Amino acid sequence: MVRLSATNDLAEFCSGIRYESLPSDVRGKANELVLDHLGVALYGSTLPSGQIAIEYVRSLGGVAESSVLGSRVRAPAPDAAFSNGISVHSPELDDTEHVGSIHPGASVIPAALAIAEKIHADGRSFIAAIVAGYDVAIRLAVAAQGKTMSHYNRGFHPTATCGTFAAAASAGVLLGLNTSQLKHAFGIAGSAAAGLLEFLEDGTWAKRYGAGRAASSGVTAAYLAKLGFTGPGTVIDGRRGFLRAYSDDTNPEAISAGLGSEFTIMRTGIKPHSCCRYIQAPLDAVLEILRKDTVKPEEVERVEVRIVKTGISLLDEPKDLRYNPKTVVDAQFSIPYSIATAIVNGRAFVDEYTDSAIKDPRVLSLAKKVKAVHGPELEREFPKHWPAKVIITLKDGRKLETYVPGAKGDADFPLTRRELEEKFETLAGKIITGDSLKAILEVLRRTQTLSDVNQLTSKLEYRTEMMAKIRAGLN
Repeated sequence: MVRLSATNDLAEFCSGIRYESLPSDVRGKANELVLDHLGVALYGSTLPSGQIAIEYVRSLGGVAESSVLGSRVRAPAPDAAFSNGISVHSPELDDTEHVGSIHPGASVIPAALAIAEKIHADGRSFIAAIVAGYDVAIRLAVAAQGKTMSHYNRGFHPTATCGTFAAAASAGVLLGLNTSQLKHAFGIAGSAAAGLLEFLEDGTWAKRYGAGRAASSGVTAAYLAKLGFTGPGTVIDGRRGFLRAYSDDTNPEAISAGLGSEFTIMRTGIKPHSCCRYIQAPLDAVLEILRKDTVKPEEVERVEVRIVKTGISLLDEPKDLRYNPKTVVDAQFSIPYSIATAIVNGRAFVDEYTDSAIKDPRVLSLAKKVKAVHGPELEREFPKHWPAKVIITLKDGRKLETYVPGAKGDADFPLTRRELEEKFETLAGKIITGDSLKAILEVLRRTQTLSDVNQLTSKLEYRTEMMAKIRAGLN
């Protein structure tokens, strides 16, 4: 029988969270994720989907409360969260958690940043709210996926669905909601929790919209609850609640097990490659092969990529778009394209996922030789780890193969601090000045000491030429 206390458990946890009681490694992890998030969001704001989101929010007007990243616009908190959520989710480089298969930061941090700026929250409150939001996102996603990834299989996108509750949590913590108010906030968020995987069929931007909408809806839910608006207190685990409605195989125990002592933010991974998380480990394997051997694209006979079954079912169809991506989203979710571009270009970062890059005939020709297959031997570690094995067969008969137990950047295979800062500098450096980069990095090394989170966003100084280019692209 489904427990009827999970909603209350999450509300109690969130209402009681305090920075001072968080373990030092949890605080540090949250700080790293904010750094990664800002870099990805700033770069994402330069992409067409990010630019459209900024222009949409700009057109709405309203009270100048919170920063719209990638612009000099300040907007009402829900609108800023909306735009920033879209921006961070656009490059497919934002953080992930494996078991729930969710991008928790895509909704949590935009919501927390928007509210923190509006109310002039300090750095400690900001970090605590983020930790709470990640716990809600990950625990709810794991509960909804169950043992069979049921939430996925029914066509739902957990970043958008579970992310709505998570954004409500982070916003609610900053707004000082008590347990009862947070239950109402979750109840309201449940009626806004939506997001489908149908974007995989034609490579459109609905996935990106889902993250922004989750962030915005969560902020709205928290504010409504603060003002006295009500929502069902059993929204997560009730007879007609989220888990029963959105999944055929639930694991409700995952919501409350270890809550308050085991912080799931520690399971969050950071991406080094600009594509779907299921492709990260295969790319690591390919790049490992390339470090050991010189492989010319014209020498390749075939490439076999062995991954877990869930990855195959998610990424194998439609085959035409996997081998001939029509959009950047198609390429971001294509194993053949991603593996081929890594072999041709030596990496699979943002420059390999542009409208022009995905038409490179060298890459598309090689992609035809790449085949993804199910590796049953890899299931033992899934979903805690997403391992992969790649076998490159050359025309001279040689076989080059590598197994990786999990993707670089995952919690058990973390990036170094220097690698993380290099990622930030590369991405954010495309839109903000060098002096701004240095200032933000310095602030992010001591987020907990900020008396006002606006001291962070005030350091953003945008490159004039980039701002002009963005404006020109929208006109």
